[in-house]
Amino acid sequence: MEAATLNEPDLSLYRSRQGYDAIRRWYDGLLDSFEVQVASHTIDTRFGSTHMLVAGPEDGEPIVLVQALAGSAPLWYHQMPALAQQYRVYALDTPGQPGRSAPNPPPLLKGGYPNWLLDVLDALGLPSAHFAGVSSASWYIMRLAIQAPERVRKLVMVSPTGIVGARFPFKIMLTRVLNKKKDADALEDDLTTRSFMPESATEEYDRQLARAMALATRHYRLEKSLGIVNERTGRISTWASLKLVRTLFLPERRRLLKQLRTPGLIILGEHEMLYNSPALVRRVKRSLPTLDAVIIPGTGHSAMYDRPDLVNAEILSFLGAASSSRG
Repeated sequence: MEAATLNEPDLSLYRSRQGYDAIRRWYDGLLDSFEVQVASHTIDTRFGSTHMLVAGPEDGEPIVLVQALAGSAPLWYHQMPALAQQYRVYALDTPGQPGRSAPNPPPLLKGGYPNWLLDVLDALGLPSAHFAGVSSASWYIMRLAIQAPERVRKLVMVSPTGIVGARFPFKIMLTRVLNKKKDADALEDDLTTRSFMPESATEEYDRQLARAMALATRHYRLEKSLGIVNERTGRISTWASLKLVRTLFLPERRRLLKQLRTPGLIILGEHEMLYNSPALVRRVKRSLPTLDAVIIPGTGHSAMYDRPDLVNAEILSFLGAASSSRG
């Protein structure tokens, strides 16, 4: 499938041309505010074109950044300036998500994402790289490390799924995030720290993240990108939805997790909405010896936005130790 152009966008994953334009304006506006110079680069993969934002010294160690479902490359705007001081940073727009890549998502239930990431490495001419992912993308990169450990130097997994069982946030999703009766502006205003963390939380919810979530909710067809829509009837398939929930919210099978040998760092918020952070840390220490885990105080599932200073420091410290250990 060919990449959509600015003149002839593929609207199959959007509810309208106006919605597509609104998301594109947000994307371009956030990119214009970046505190580091970035280049736009597109490569070919088996799932169509993959667009990325590239920054940092050309001879720096490569790190590939992968966003969660309905996310896009500019949402790494807190991390790219810090990482690009030393590393060659590749922030990806995932195919089939609301960015600049092809509208052709890798199959979530058939191992498509690790194969897509292998194509990315091959197209960039990288034998291996560090990888960082947030939420569901942490699961993508973990599966890549299990499938092709020689291609992954180090893993950084921010608020990951796939390690312990996760709670589906029914109340939040139904009353706020999936409330399509409201327009994007109203949804954005409704998404605050109190939506995801207890009243005692002190951090303000990141407004760019709130805007991205609101626009995607209102204008982007996440259910179609996840492959849970029956193409014949146009309705959501119950069976496909159940398999999807199992994949995203239940832990990977223990025998598979035991195959993970790549050194990694897990970064968690103190008030994660999907799981109990201390319990996840105990699971990691008990059964995943190549991984370390840290909890960022006063933050939730969006720790990299709530306290980017602390998260960036943890990432840089981990990667720096990783770099020096290789000489």
